[in-house]
Amino acid sequence: MKKTIRIMGILAVVLSLTFIFTPIGNQAQARPMVLKVSHQFAAGDVRDKMARVFGDMVTKKTNGQIKFRYYPAKSLFKPKEQWDAMRKGALDMSVFPLDYASGKVPQLSITLMPCSVSNLEEGLSWRHKPIGKKVEVIMEQNGVKNLIWAWFNGGIGSKIRQIRVPADVKGTKLRAAGKKFEYMMRQAGASITSMPSSETYHALSTGVLDTMMTSSASFVSYRLYEVLKYINVPRDYSIWYMAENLCISMKTWNRLTPEQQKIFLEVAEYMHEKWIPANFKTLVDKLIDAYTKAGVQIHYMTKPEFGQWLEFAKKTAWKNFAQIVDGGQELLDLALAAMK
Repeated sequence: MKKTIRIMGILAVVLSLTFIFTPIGNQAQARPMVLKVSHQFAAGDVRDKMARVFGDMVTKKTNGQIKFRYYPAKSLFKPKEQWDAMRKGALDMSVFPLDYASGKVPQLSITLMPCSVSNLEEGLSWRHKPIGKKVEVIMEQNGVKNLIWAWFNGGIGSKIRQIRVPADVKGTKLRAAGKKFEYMMRQAGASITSMPSSETYHALSTGVLDTMMTSSASFVSYRLYEVLKYINVPRDYSIWYMAENLCISMKTWNRLTPEQQKIFLEVAEYMHEKWIPANFKTLVDKLIDAYTKAGVQIHYMTKPEFGQWLEFAKKTAWKNFAQIVDGGQELLDLALAAMK
């Protein structure tokens, strides 16, 4: 009897030591995962493709251990609800316009600041620069991790007249896209209505809006050429650049093993270096082609016109951001330093 008890005691010690020295990562790796990816954009939009290409590569590199289920066209969460859903862990990932969270995290308005980014390459460079690192820290402090910087340029479309300079905005019913654009355009004399880009077609059709700003991709994917008569195309100059990034909930990120996290970051690096440059270059060309075919009157912003917007932005949006947002001046300085 004593011998049996002694043997059982030895087995218990062995089992406990085995548990202690089994790497936690190996235990986690045994669990397959299906991550939910939500966004507001139409299936087939370049942002939808970005998420799916990323997911397919991660699935392949993890040998099918991590898979993804996609919910385009706001079919799972409404556009702005995705931030809190990620923060709480109810949603794993999203292609998310960061400024949409600026009501809760005002500092994120820096990612849609009038005239603070001068071209797409400059925006994409944020991931290597202090401004990008600062934004990523702010995101993580609020429960969301950035994976891919995806910058989009945008233009100004209207049903009533061509919008070339700030004076042309007066009297319009305008969707400005972003709190600081809203502030600037309100100062220019517009009546502002805030809504996601996915709702603008109906708003233009019913007269809720007569003028709007959005990305080149959204101007095409939402077929806004069917309801607009004029467009200021961001071919040479644009005052509107927005970060619409692929993000992941910190709760989900922390469920990944170190090896899985490494794979996510490797795929993100590929997307930055190869996929995004190849697929974003053609967005303005597709915009020009679609709007030319639809008979919309096209204007290309000139350097003097951009200069008028820049001076107006400094007096309105930039000044307001620096005054009312905690750390706003520092973020603005970092963003402007990235332009050099």
